[in-house]
Amino acid sequence: MRILITGAAGFIGTNLAISLKDNHELVLIDNFSRVGSTRNAKILTNLGLKTSNVDITAAKELYEFLDGRRGFDFLIHLAAQTSLLASIAEPKIDFDTNAIGTLNILEYLRTRMPFCRGIFLASNKIYGNLDQFEYIETSTRFQISNTKLDFDELLPIRPLGGYSISKSISDFYVLEYGRRYKLPIISLRQSAVYGQNQNPRSDQGWISYFVEQFNLNKKVKLRGNGKQVRDVLHIDDFCSLINKLLEVQFDVGEYYNVGGGLGNSLSILELFEILKELTNRNIGYEIGTMSVDDQKYFISDNQKISKLAKWRPAIAPETGIARLLSKIYTSS
Repeated sequence: MRILITGAAGFIGTNLAISLKDNHELVLIDNFSRVGSTRNAKILTNLGLKTSNVDITAAKELYEFLDGRRGFDFLIHLAAQTSLLASIAEPKIDFDTNAIGTLNILEYLRTRMPFCRGIFLASNKIYGNLDQFEYIETSTRFQISNTKLDFDELLPIRPLGGYSISKSISDFYVLEYGRRYKLPIISLRQSAVYGQNQNPRSDQGWISYFVEQFNLNKKVKLRGNGKQVRDVLHIDDFCSLINKLLEVQFDVGEYYNVGGGLGNSLSILELFEILKELTNRNIGYEIGTMSVDDQKYFISDNQKISKLAKWRPAIAPETGIARLLSKIYTSS
């Protein structure tokens, strides 16, 4: 199968390209705007994979590049601006990348490759801060108290903040193009993905960020009290899902929540406890102010995607964090 991956030198793109390279012909593009993307491109180069410098927001140049590549069987659209803080600081770059860039890709499919199947990545952030629910506070986490413990796709979209808005627009356009133009494309509303080859910051890639800071013996400043909960998904499990989706037929313009699920939920404080158990060391931290945009709690209901792909996450947080800690120790 001939597969185009956008954002290929990012965290997910790098790992996905590595997992697909032996069985598929890959065309990889990235604009190298993110910290670490050049390093990741070198990892791919060492494996015989070339990543071309192409900006998805520049439609003319994008289309000229793609027109010269003889078409594709499958598209995996990962190129995105992924930071809430960056979206606030530079909202136009955020909108151009997430909304206009996605629209450029969709227009290419509509006009040039309507039979190319495709996966687009949205985010659980399109659901907003979920302040419509009630929460209780335990010693280590927030817990939702007035509804079921995981969220399915019926959860209302209530974007809050630039990143949430731009990803919501992207998600809506994927559904619109899929259904109106009968394009075989879907949107994945993924939760917190973590693992190797991630270049984290405090506002994204939080597991990798805190593990890195722990390894450097640095005290960290939290945004809030550390009790925010996410269902965490190891990158190897995410790549396993994509491999399965390559082989199944899916309805046009559908959307799926994707995360670690109830069995793989974790708060920041609970991450610190796992690190302590693995190393017998504590991490120093300081409590801060939680952003109004942040979700106190999000856990994906994976039933819809599991039914489609016959897939379930297999890597428990303790296992994934131990792997990540080992890789950071080895590379430091």
